[in-house]
Amino acid sequence: MLKKIFVLIGMMSWAGWAVAQVNISAHTDKNMLTLDDELTLTVQVTGISGNIIMPQLPSLPAFNVYSREVEQNTINGNTTLLFRYTMLPRFVGNTTIGPIRFTYEGQTYKTEPISIRIYRNNTTATSPSAAKTKTPTPQLDASLPPLEKSLTKQAYAKSSEPFFLVAAVSDTNPYVNQSFILAIRFYYSKAFYEAPYQKPTVSNLFMEEESPREGTQNINGVLYRYQEQRYLLTAAAPGKATIGPASVHYRVGSSPLTAFDRLFGGAAISPEKTALSSPISIQVRELPSGEPSSFYGGVGSGYTLVAQATPQEVQAGEAVNVTVTVKGPGNLKATQNLTFPSMDGFKIYPAAATSGTGTSPTGNLYSYKNFKAVLVPVSSGIYTIPAIKWSYFDLQTASYKTLQTTPISLTVKPTSKSERAFDFSGSSPSTENGIQALTNDIAYLKTTRAPDENLLKKLSRLDTLNWACLLFVCIGILFTVVGRKPLERKKAFVTAKNQLKQADSSQRIAEALSTYLQQKLRIHTGSLPVKEITTQLHQKGVTPATTEAFLFLWQRLEAERFAPADVSTPSAINLPQEALRILKLMEEEIQ
Repeated sequence: MLKKIFVLIGMMSWAGWAVAQVNISAHTDKNMLTLDDELTLTVQVTGISGNIIMPQLPSLPAFNVYSREVEQNTINGNTTLLFRYTMLPRFVGNTTIGPIRFTYEGQTYKTEPISIRIYRNNTTATSPSAAKTKTPTPQLDASLPPLEKSLTKQAYAKSSEPFFLVAAVSDTNPYVNQSFILAIRFYYSKAFYEAPYQKPTVSNLFMEEESPREGTQNINGVLYRYQEQRYLLTAAAPGKATIGPASVHYRVGSSPLTAFDRLFGGAAISPEKTALSSPISIQVRELPSGEPSSFYGGVGSGYTLVAQATPQEVQAGEAVNVTVTVKGPGNLKATQNLTFPSMDGFKIYPAAATSGTGTSPTGNLYSYKNFKAVLVPVSSGIYTIPAIKWSYFDLQTASYKTLQTTPISLTVKPTSKSERAFDFSGSSPSTENGIQALTNDIAYLKTTRAPDENLLKKLSRLDTLNWACLLFVCIGILFTVVGRKPLERKKAFVTAKNQLKQADSSQRIAEALSTYLQQKLRIHTGSLPVKEITTQLHQKGVTPATTEAFLFLWQRLEAERFAPADVSTPSAINLPQEALRILKLMEEEIQ
């Protein structure tokens, strides 16, 4: 008993130690930027409890930190801390954000260094011809990557607008299966309200979404903020590929919080406007001939290949799990599955390959693919899993390169398991076929006369009648459950319509709307602020335009409570008709 108690205490201590494991990681939203941009550094700490402890940042001579944010989440006693630092670069060149340290309960944890490249500002120069038209010509940093150059040129071309959208790719002539970047930026120099984003459509391309990022840019003396969304694209087949326009639908102004804002100079919301990016055409190149037999479609640079086998010492007939993992910057989902070489003395059972994506500490997206197989040795001995080859087309050298794994040694021992089988060679004095009965495992019960059938058993034989009754019950339940909701919804609209016909004040109109929302959508307007009501309308399927119309009407009705007016006056004569129009729109949208 005492031993069990010690074991239990040990397990509880180990569980507490496992839960209390502290991890710290750091990443930036970009690893290259210009002097007029900004960088966001995010530090995540998990596995702690108690009060917030700030991490120790390294010396940052290349940056000025001007903003700090802390976010804390606690689940089951385990706390996750997110520290976000917004920084401005100070000089051009390559720099490194050193290890960030975090000390907890006497132990110090640290992150990996992060490399950052800072480019020169996007300056402008005015040529004699440009001086006449007063159109500045951007003089870009020669070392700026093509993607950033294209985004900046488009931004300067549209800098006369306070809101605009630009898009660019890192390569307009990629190879098949080559991955490249699509970046879409929404620039704005003024405040806006509600700007939903619609991503572009693509053809002959695979598209993986990366994490969004943001920043600033000084264009012609005007400071713009931008929201950027990046995608990892992979060309599917040779020929033409297209990227359609992305769009942002925005409104200028801010949403009023109360009826008083509208009565006493609240900011108005403009009609919806749309910012569109230009479509992009891409010509996909076919890979050159001469690919090796171990080429499965990988294109890119910096791939790694690793193989492992577990266990490496088995008995004959036991399984060995072999996993080959390839990892790199390209998209490996579209590549073919690796073929395992045959091995004498083994049965090989390949398994389905699995693939996925991850993010490096610098924020770059990479992909991986795992190839698995089960090897079963049929006899004992010392064996070697030969080197497994995997080739790819290297973009830097425009040639095929081959990676191979390290051979793995396996030790197979004779099996220690004895298998017993039936002996059919023996004879038995009671049988002539060599099979001997050892014992009987079936005991027969004494039979008795069954009782006469009762009325319920006789009725159970009437299959047609039983099924007819069951069908009738199901139809009744269906009408009760399904038919009841449409009836309640229709009744809610009819009730509200009758109330609006008899409404002689704004109070009666508001009551009709409240009754409809409560009966139809289960929204209780009496206990919710206007903002929460509009949020629930969105969740119920009401379109933003109808929701906005309801919001203006509801605020008008609230204003009438503080400045009462007769409904027969011209200012309020159309309120019941407007309420009925909105209800009809809701009826159509939430059916």
